[in-house]
Amino acid sequence: MKLSGTERETIVLYNEAEAAASIYTHNAALCRQLSELCGTYPGQVRQTGDNGYGGLSFELPKKWVRITPPRVLTPAQRAVLDQMNKKRRGG
Repeated sequence: MKLSGTERETIVLYNEAEAAASIYTHNAALCRQLSELCGTYPGQVRQTGDNGYGGLSFELPKKWVRITPPRVLTPAQRAVLDQMNKKRRGG
């Protein structure tokens, strides 16, 4: 059974009472990242389910769940980064 893009969702659940968060996802990159974390941190991250259609469930510490806005560079910072990139490329 092939799922549509709308059906391939990611759900993050946690509450105020528990220290763990639950993540259910169909996102391949996130599945890989969470699976690697299971191997690196087996005491803190674990896979809790597989729905058989590409969706995996994981449990991890909720303090690991972050929302990070994009970095806003000043024109001076952008100029410095542009210079560093030019040097790296050899130009």
